[in-house]
Amino acid sequence: MDSDMSGGMVKVMVPASTANLGPGFDVLGVALNLYTEISMEFIKDGLEIFVEGEGVEDIESDQNNLVYKSAEVIFKKIGVFNKGLRIKIKNEIPLGRGLGSSAAAIVGGLLAANELTGRVLKREEILNLAASIEGHADNVTAALNGGLNVSIFDKNKVYYARKALEDDIDFLAFVPQEMVRTEIARKVLPEKVDFKDAVFNTGRTAFLVSVLIEKKYELLKIATQDMLHQKYRAKLVPFMEDCFEKALMAGAYAAFLSGAGPTIMAISSPENSERILKEVGRVYEERGLSYRAYRLKCENNGAQVLKAPSFV
Repeated sequence: MDSDMSGGMVKVMVPASTANLGPGFDVLGVALNLYTEISMEFIKDGLEIFVEGEGVEDIESDQNNLVYKSAEVIFKKIGVFNKGLRIKIKNEIPLGRGLGSSAAAIVGGLLAANELTGRVLKREEILNLAASIEGHADNVTAALNGGLNVSIFDKNKVYYARKALEDDIDFLAFVPQEMVRTEIARKVLPEKVDFKDAVFNTGRTAFLVSVLIEKKYELLKIATQDMLHQKYRAKLVPFMEDCFEKALMAGAYAAFLSGAGPTIMAISSPENSERILKEVGRVYEERGLSYRAYRLKCENNGAQVLKAPSFV
């Protein structure tokens, strides 16, 4: 099938996400209202990639670009011969900070390419492809679906349950200047864990989902405790425990590593958010560390098609 079938440009918008939420390792994800916007269209020949916003120095503008590589998965799967492609990326999501930037790129590339070629694949198929590319399902499921997602990735298929979250809680993200690549953050994890730690996290994960659904936010401090990954990743984020302590003392419901880190995430009532932002900020300032703080909400819409091409 020739790529000249396209009738124009497609534009999609994909949210950031925070994964794990403490105990839900590779299982829990929440979409957040920071976005990557991707425009894509076929051109006569060649590859043109334009990037603006976050990570402009680090996002590749060649065939190694993750949006492009994800789009190519769609083209090959449905048999479209891509003569030329133009991609424009407008990114708000910090790279390598545990906020789902790669998941947004993957979902955006797949979704845009699918729209560009006539919407051949269903969203469930796109989700399965996204998880296969990413290697796990937590961030990509949240990015595509929006809301709170509980997902498992089994034999190349994603199974998930989704729940929209209300705006009565804030997600406060403390993003340091330094990156921590996910592959590095996974290498510090042990190959085996104690049975008691596995039981600890199983209980906390189930409890956490129930607490969020029933809005018993005062129990989030207990529900977000973790024994599987954060204590091992503390060596990569040495200020982690101090941030947790300051956040909780300032009135946060919970504090945890966002994904693999190094971003620290706190969940708060809107009334306490400014105080938490100030108190946790002091941890960075006293250490002379550059950081940015974001006051975010759960994004319940997920990935959206803003402009679809017309087909003759």
